[in-house]
Amino acid sequence: MANREHGIHSGSNPARKLYRVVTRIETLSAVYILLLCAAFVLETRGHRNLFYLLGLPVFIINLYALKARGLWRSHLVRLAAIYVGYFLAAGFFGSGFDWDEMGDLLRVAALLAVFFAITALLAAREPRLEYRLYFCLSLTAAASLLALFAGVLSGLVTPGLRLTAFGLASHEVIGATLYGFVALVSVFVLLPRASGRAERLLWLGIAVLCAIFMVLSGSRGPLLSLAGALAIGLVSANRRVAAVAIALGAAVLLAAALAELRPVTALYERTQSGHFELWRQALAAIAERPWFGYGSLTDIMFTGKYGPQRSPHNLLLANQIYGGLPATLLLAALLGYAVWLAVRHLRRGQAIYLVLLLYGLAASLFDSRSLLQNLGREWITLWLPIALLAAGELRGGNGPEAADPAS
Repeated sequence: MANREHGIHSGSNPARKLYRVVTRIETLSAVYILLLCAAFVLETRGHRNLFYLLGLPVFIINLYALKARGLWRSHLVRLAAIYVGYFLAAGFFGSGFDWDEMGDLLRVAALLAVFFAITALLAAREPRLEYRLYFCLSLTAAASLLALFAGVLSGLVTPGLRLTAFGLASHEVIGATLYGFVALVSVFVLLPRASGRAERLLWLGIAVLCAIFMVLSGSRGPLLSLAGALAIGLVSANRRVAAVAIALGAAVLLAAALAELRPVTALYERTQSGHFELWRQALAAIAERPWFGYGSLTDIMFTGKYGPQRSPHNLLLANQIYGGLPATLLLAALLGYAVWLAVRHLRRGQAIYLVLLLYGLAASLFDSRSLLQNLGREWITLWLPIALLAAGELRGGNGPEAADPAS
């Protein structure tokens, strides 16, 4: 049997024994999966405290044990490092420079780098991590939604016009984006690998449950992104299960509309949310400083429908505003190479990487300010798929088994 430890195996003192426990693949995998699943349970502060107290120490120790210098064998890791490095450098120019703000940006970049590195190294070392992660995420999300719906039906939870959930999903748009992610992994990874009818119904039911929440949240951007991702699945792989999911989703939406549920009717009754006006102002700001932008620490206020806002609610526009043309070219290189790798997986029958990557990117076009954010939605919907693709590069395998998330 293969030894599951990847650290130092000799010695008997308590510190060395603790090191051996912490650096076991099973321990690292459990902590990693717990941290991501907690996003559906803990609010932002509690989630970040969990990361600082448990995730970060374990991750840092394992970076040494997993020999993190091997990351540079991945072209995707190099592109991500160059992009983040330039974005940090862009903070030094522009009127918004402040040492406290720069220190905070450096802290966020360091935390993100640790998460990205651990994801790539762990997934490269443990190919079944992806399946286990998707399995646990789906069950945690389903349990959270069932508790929410039970609370609403029993009167313990009073929903607003737009339904919100627990954890990071307490914001309707962030929640819809996260549950859309879960719906996709349920449809494209868990459902095709189900061993029987009961298990197929379980994963299909979770996908539908997530879709119901997305509809009730009244978040149009994530819903459009989900529809596009499912369409990609229809024309690429797993067409039968994607078609079933789309049909059930359409039936849920129709039934909710016929029942005159307010969040559903609000989807089409609501006026423009103000995105087009924000984008127009962002384009005007870009036209004034197109080459190197305003600096990644500069706060530019936009006049939105609901008052002044710091974000144009579009990742690509925000990236150009803060970092100028070099930031746009570097982000295009990073995402373009990631898409190319995802297409290679698609040709081997693994649609999930392309589906998740394009879903995260599409969702970011409606509500995102930067890829350099503290622990939150972007870590799951964008950085996670990119890091998993980097893990495929580190594994170096070209066969289907080498990169199958369910193998």
